[in-house]
Amino acid sequence: MRYFFRVKIDEAEVERLAAQVGLTIAPTSRAAVAANLTGLLDAARLVAEFPLPEETEPAPRFEP
Repeated sequence: MRYFFRVKIDEAEVERLAAQVGLTIAPTSRAAVAANLTGLLDAARLVAEFPLPEETEPAPRFEP
């Protein structure tokens, strides 16, 4: 099992990441973007750390 550590994104990191993908994010929005990205990464960490047995197979199709 892999363990992922909590990542805290700051405004400088938002600016750097935005530049890498060609986005322009207003300076007044960077704090909110950083908070939301941190929350999304926390949620992704929970999914990635969820234990599944090796014999688990994906469903052939999704049916709600």
